[in-house]
Formats: sequence, C-alpha cells, structure tokens
Amino acid sequence: MLKKTIFLFLLILLTSAAVFAQRGTARGETVEIRFASSLPRNSDWGRALDRLAADWERVTNNSVRVVISHDGREGGEAQMLSSLSSNSIQVAIFTTHGISEICPPVMTLSAPFIIKNDAEFDIVFNELRPVLENRVHNDFVIIAWSKGGWVYVFSKEKVFTPTDLRQQRMASGSEFQNLNLAFRTMGFQVVETDMVSLAPRLASGMVNAIYLIPAAIAPMQLHRHLGNMLNLPIAPIMGAIVMNRVTWNRLTPSHQQEILRASQRIADEFDRAMPRTESNAVASMGRSGLTVNRLTAAQEDLWRKELEEALPSLVGPVFDRDIFQRMIAILERARSRR
Repeated sequence: MLKKTIFLFLLILLTSAAVFAQRGTARGETVEIRFASSLPRNSDWGRALDRLAADWERVTNNSVRVVISHDGREGGEAQMLSSLSSNSIQVAIFTTHGISEICPPVMTLSAPFIIKNDAEFDIVFNELRPVLENRVHNDFVIIAWSKGGWVYVFSKEKVFTPTDLRQQRMASGSEFQNLNLAFRTMGFQVVETDMVSLAPRLASGMVNAIYLIPAAIAPMQLHRHLGNMLNLPIAPIMGAIVMNRVTWNRLTPSHQQEILRASQRIADEFDRAMPRTESNAVASMGRSGLTVNRLTAAQEDLWRKELEEALPSLVGPVFDRDIFQRMIAILERARSRR
C-alpha cells in the first residue's frame, strides 16, 4: 500500500510539473534572450532597440533579461534564421526577405511598382496583416511589424528607362531570390553578391548598379561608386521582430502581452522615423555628389508597362496568387475613393 501511495504521489507531482512548464515561466525563473540585429548600434534604430531591451525587462519585472547583438555580429538574415531555429539566439530583426522564409506570401507586398507610396502600403498591410500572420510558420512568432523603407535603383550611369537599366549589371544578395527572379524575368542582368564583396566588385566594374534602400546605401558609402539614383520607388520593404516559439512558450501570457505592446511602440517609432531617415540619407549622399534623376510621366509609364507585361509569369511562381489578388482589389478600392 505504501509503495502504491508513493507511486501515485510521484505521478501527480511529475504530471503537475509538466503542465505548469507548458503554461509559461516558472516563478523566479529568468528567461535569457539573445536578440540579434544587423542594424548599426550607433544609429537611431540601434538606440531604439537598446530601449526596447530595457522595456522588456521592465514590463516583465526582470523575468526577462535581454542582450542585443548589434551590427550584424550574428551574421546575415539566413544565418540569424538558422540560429533562431536552433535557439542559439531567441529573437532577431528581419526584412521582407528574411520574413518570407517563415511567411512566404509576405514577399508579395514587395512586388515591383504595385504599391506606390506609404499611404497605400498602410491600407494594404492593415487589411492583410491577419492573413499574413496566419501563414507564419508555427515555430516562430512575429512580435512586431514595421516599415523598412523603399527600394531604389542606384547606378554608375544615368538610368531613366527599363532599356537603360538592362545595360547595367545589377548587384543583389543571393538571399533576395524572389526579387532577383522578378528582375531576371523582366530581362535585367542580376549579379548575386554578398555585401563584403560588393565594394570591390563596384570598383572593378564587375557590377555597376544595385537596388537597395537609401538608408543602407549611405552608411556603406556605396554612392561613392554609384553616383546616380533613379527617383522611382520600386517596392516597399518590411521589417519584423521575430521570436522563436520555444522562447515565446516560456513566457507567461501576461508577459507575452506586455512584450507585444512594448515592441509595437518601438515599431511605431521606426515607422514614423523612416521617411525622415530615408530623406536624410538621400540629402547626405547628395552633398557628396549623388545625382537624383527624376522621370517624366512618359518614362514612368514605360516602367509600369514593363511590369504589366511581366506579371502573368510572376504571379504564382514568385508572388502568392491569393495575396496578390487581394492586394490589387484593396488598391483598386482605395484609388477609386480618391
């Protein structure tokens, strides 16, 4: 009888411990979080992330301890995603290209020349956000979304039309597979390269153009090799703070909600600051010799026509058909009201 009682006691104890562990952080347990970011520490973004780390600790009564690894020390987005999966890091910031690895349809919002400005992006994203979040891989949680700016073409020679750009050899990261395929489908020369090799390849003439956000071009001083910017926003880029599910499940429900609220406050700061950051970057590069080339209405129409001809081969293989159709319907409704 005594043995049976001891056995039942141990069974209840082990079962209770397992259930409690599934519910969240045990009382007194500290969740250590390594937070990876490719953003410069000495920037508005880097300082905002430092404040976010302090906020997470404050709102969880120090049940969470955060160490941020700035400046890309944890590698590029592919490496950060791998480290997130293995729990070597617990949180990371990604752009559209990294996010698309855990939520493929998000790339559709960066289809070239479809969304024209921030106001249209806000309308589209606000309506599609629940759909996108429902498509995120179950091993990850998106803590907050933000805007990452707009992609522009920078080149050595002046570019005004699609024909001009076809004469250029455009550098792009190998991780930007969907955008690279889209540009190749439209007949452009894309040379995949990493950021370490980019400056030497520009200097040697191996590549003579790139598509990237101005806020990334300026600090890397790439405009010293690429003296021209096409004043046509190609596509919006998104950002997101992503936590792995293992860490998320260690947090209590109340701490999860507090972290979501604190993170969205910082993301909203990013969104408000992005237009200023982008314009400041362009102005700074202008003082160093960058020429911003503005299009005529006829030249802009050429770019739209190029995309219209390429779209049938891009929707499906490159861009999610369902999300694309929803996005077009949202934009048509919004534009009809203006």
